[in-house]
Amino acid sequence: MKVFCKGGAAAIVVLVAGASYAAPLKLQPANPQPSGLKPGLNVKYAWEGNPPRKIQTVTKAKQMMKKAKPGAPLRGLDYRDTDEGEPVLTFDQAYNVAAEITGYIRFDSPGVYELETWSNDGIDAYVGGQQIGYVNGRQPCEANQRTEVEVPQAGWYPLKINYFQKYGTSCLMMKWGKQGERFTWTPNDVFGR
Repeated sequence: MKVFCKGGAAAIVVLVAGASYAAPLKLQPANPQPSGLKPGLNVKYAWEGNPPRKIQTVTKAKQMMKKAKPGAPLRGLDYRDTDEGEPVLTFDQAYNVAAEITGYIRFDSPGVYELETWSNDGIDAYVGGQQIGYVNGRQPCEANQRTEVEVPQAGWYPLKINYFQKYGTSCLMMKWGKQGERFTWTPNDVFGR
């Protein structure tokens, strides 16, 4: 009986250790590589109206995209926490806003990177075909999960984010860092549309 318990505990340790050392998600570069991109990211907005109407989940925000309209482009992913009542991103409303953001992010060298999205409220973020951030419900402006990714070659990688803001303040940001280098806010000049 003791041998079984020790063996079971050892198996659990191996499983947990293996899960924490999972291989980085391999990103797929844009094919073909775009040229002549403009700075920033494209965005479409859908608005649910002023309170009491509300968006509670990313799932609802995605459904709202059927009636979305193009908005002024984003400068990148550098939208710090606002004061309550200030507009969301480049939209002219502060509450019940859903956004679909598309474009590209440029990696100047191959290697393993860490990417981390920050949001208030929900987010479903993809880079190079891999999910790098997800929060289905509401939260204050804080970091979502940090994701390790493999960039196979320098160049542009497709980016798509579904995002929503319900009440209060809003934010949408991203951090990055190449393995062995400093982890910092992602500069706006690496985004293109």
